[in-house]
Amino acid sequence: MKKLIGTVRITPNPGDEKTLPHFDVVFQPYSGKLDALTVQVNTHDELVEFLISIRISEDEAARWAGRAKSSVVLIPSIERTEELLRDSGLLR
Repeated sequence: MKKLIGTVRITPNPGDEKTLPHFDVVFQPYSGKLDALTVQVNTHDELVEFLISIRISEDEAARWAGRAKSSVVLIPSIERTEELLRDSGLLR
């Protein structure tokens, strides 16, 4: 299993006439080119659940999600397997 190291970026999106408010979550690898996808998460609680699903502790997930309500958040030094990132929808 190949492990990837990178940053998870969470961007709050206030929405517009066509979309509801949501969070955009994307994995940005430190090196190499990957086909990274953006995952849209609708609510704060769903964001916490998503972060827990990519193996971030519950306390850390709640802290990062709370910060993401008002500004872009970068979670540095995330080391996860390629399979986990694919299963979560962050990689193609």
